[in-house]
Amino acid sequence: MEISLSSVNWIAVIVAVVAGQALLTLWFTLLFGESWAKTYGAEDPADHTKAVPGSTYGIGLACMVVLVIGTALLHQAAGINSIGGGLVFGVIAALAYGLATVLPGYGFLLKLDAGRIAAGSQAAVILVVSVVLSAFG
Repeated sequence: MEISLSSVNWIAVIVAVVAGQALLTLWFTLLFGESWAKTYGAEDPADHTKAVPGSTYGIGLACMVVLVIGTALLHQAAGINSIGGGLVFGVIAALAYGLATVLPGYGFLLKLDAGRIAAGSQAAVILVVSVVLSAFG
């Protein structure tokens, strides 16, 4: 198994980060904004957004970069070089890592409604990131 940061397609990484961030924005505004806000006791999405510290968005972006670079390295190690391979990898990673790590945390916090929304977003992001990276393969 050989992996190298110098072999990473950095254009693909940038595109995948943008795609992941765009998906999350749509997920937590248009698709589930109202229900996400309500699970946190906010009247509406605008109130919830006001309550979130600005640093949270920077942390989210940094985590997206780590997710994308890590996925690119895993693609390299696994020899994934097709969209089909990226799709299969994305589905497996979304289930094994996205859902399996997000849902228990929200369960312990007694916020399973929020957990379902968050787990869905993570699974979707992992899948999209994997497919985008593999499209540049």
